[in-house]
Order: sequence, then structure tokens, then C-alpha cells
Amino acid sequence: MKKIILLSWLFTACSITIGFAQLEGKKFVSATVGLNFNNTNQDEYPTATNYGYNIDASFGKFKTANKASGWNIGTSLYGQKATLYPDGTRETFEGITGFGVSTGYFWQHYKHFSDKFGIFGGPHVNVLYSYTKLLPNQSSDNLLHRQHHISPQFGVSAGAYYALNERWWLTASLGIANLLYLSYTIDEAEARPTGNTNKTKTFDYKLTPNLTLPSVSLGLRYFFKD
Repeated sequence: MKKIILLSWLFTACSITIGFAQLEGKKFVSATVGLNFNNTNQDEYPTATNYGYNIDASFGKFKTANKASGWNIGTSLYGQKATLYPDGTRETFEGITGFGVSTGYFWQHYKHFSDKFGIFGGPHVNVLYSYTKLLPNQSSDNLLHRQHHISPQFGVSAGAYYALNERWWLTASLGIANLLYLSYTIDEAEARPTGNTNKTKTFDYKLTPNLTLPSVSLGLRYFFKD
């Protein structure tokens, strides 16, 4: 009986090892999609409706059974419908309040616990451009702000996967830490209703790691045929 159990364990272990070895050289594409929708009630203003989406995709290749690297791209878009009182009169705003695009490179190390489940993590380097419109009800000076941000990002992230079959994985991000934050911002502040504007430029940096845990989002990964 002990020999049968031992042989079964060895057969299973060998099958898992062979399956993981087949990952070497495999190319894949991963994607996550997020939708945002919420209403906010404020004492000074009527209800504001916020909406948006974010899409992230990565294109990578397994260098070995336990290591992969590749490129990632992302985009996001946000909007709002709100009622403002910039000069004591009622004014309704509806439109885009922000969007962003990013690209970068990632390195991942994998720990396979079975032929179906495992975890991964590693560093990444990204460059982000974003545009943000802060309405008067969102800014402390009651001005309309249009901000352009350019930010290189250096960090690490972690996730998990579940293999649905040999072509498809279900993935989940578990956490992210930004090790170094740099940002160059151009801020255009407009007084309403005069239209007078003031432009400022700032450079910000943060050396303290910023850890977000958990940071859960679900996605899919597809492996291309050889």
C-alpha cells in the first residue's frame, strides 16, 4: 500500500513538473477590465454622478517555467455629471473629467503549487500620462483646474492564477507597492465665470514605499499556439 501511494505521488509530481516545463517559451496576453459607477451626495451641492472604466493588458513570454517578462499597456477614462454654483447661479456640468494612458515593462517569478494553481510576483517599470479636470466643487480654492501629469513609476506587484485549461488562465492581482514615485504636473486654474487662468508647474517625488494590500482585480490570460 505504501509503495502504491509513493508511486502515485511520484507520478503526480512528475506530471506537474512536465506540465510546467512546457510553459518555457510560451507567449501570452493578459487583460483586466474595471468599471466604476457611483453617486455622491454633498451638503452644499446636489447629487453628482461619477462613471468610468480602466483597461490593462500585458504581452509576455515565459523565459523558463518559473520566469516571465513582457510589456504592459493601460488606459482609463472618467466622467461626471454634477450641478455647480461657481458664482451663486446654478450650472450643470456633464462630461469627461479625466483619462490616462500608461506603458511599461514587467518581470515575474512564479511559484506553482499544483498543475492548476500558483502565485507570481515581481518588479515593474511604467510611464504614466494622465489628464484630470477638477471641478470647483472638488477644489479647495473653488476654481476649475485642468492638470496634466507625467509620472514614471517603479514598483512591485503580486498575483495568483488558476488554470482553466491549457490555453486560458484566470488571474487575480493581490497587491502592489510603489517603491519610488515621481510626477511632473502642469496645472491650469480657471476662475469662473471670468475665465482668467493661472498656470503652475510642479515636480513631486516620494521615496517612502506605498503598499496597497489587498488590491484585488480579476482578469484572463490567453496562451498563443506555438
